[in-house]
Amino acid sequence: MKPYKSLKATILFLAITTLLSCNNDEKNSNTDQAKNLIGVWQRSDFSAEYDYKLYFNTEGNGYSTEFIAQPDGTAISNLRPFSWSSSETTLTLDYEDGATESTSFSINASGQLLASGLGNVPFNKL
Repeated sequence: MKPYKSLKATILFLAITTLLSCNNDEKNSNTDQAKNLIGVWQRSDFSAEYDYKLYFNTEGNGYSTEFIAQPDGTAISNLRPFSWSSSETTLTLDYEDGATESTSFSINASGQLLASGLGNVPFNKL
């Protein structure tokens, strides 16, 4: 009877350890994804006529900037503040003007941010 109790205790210990370690891996993975977003991201198709950037800070807020040169030599620019959060592969931007953008995102092997809800053009980290 004693070997049975010892085996049962060993299996229970291994099962609990495995479950707890998997849970920690998921939390660390999500935290790493959010940490990877922090900084300034610029659309890879920027030019003298067009520029779009995303600024993510550690407090969960940031802003986007857009610059569009006009043919008459003037330009249009805007700054749009937002609060942001990420969950696994979903990025949510809650803009101060009441709009919300929720999109899937990833960072590819080249280190570019891909967020289909923000356009089909990747962003480069500056």
